[in-house]
Amino acid sequence: MSDDHHIRIRGRVVLWRYARLRGLAAGWSITPDERRPDLERKVLIDSRLRGRARLETELHEALHQLFPDLAEETVGSAGRDLARLLYTLGYRLRDR
Repeated sequence: MSDDHHIRIRGRVVLWRYARLRGLAAGWSITPDERRPDLERKVLIDSRLRGRARLETELHEALHQLFPDLAEETVGSAGRDLARLLYTLGYRLRDR
């Protein structure tokens, strides 16, 4: 089963992929910019994440795609707050 998804964010298709990431990052958000306009829009999430940590990372990287000019501190804070809210309300990933 593939862990790749194509999701429309801000009217553009983003490749959303779960994979084992190296290093300390739990996720990456890749968007084109002036220096690299041909980059594919992509989100990479570490496939080893579970529970609230996974939800927080997914929200964090989605916020980067939605608002690429926001500061990392703002995205981090918003991602944590949204994850805490949704987790408290009972949102959980269903087993496949």
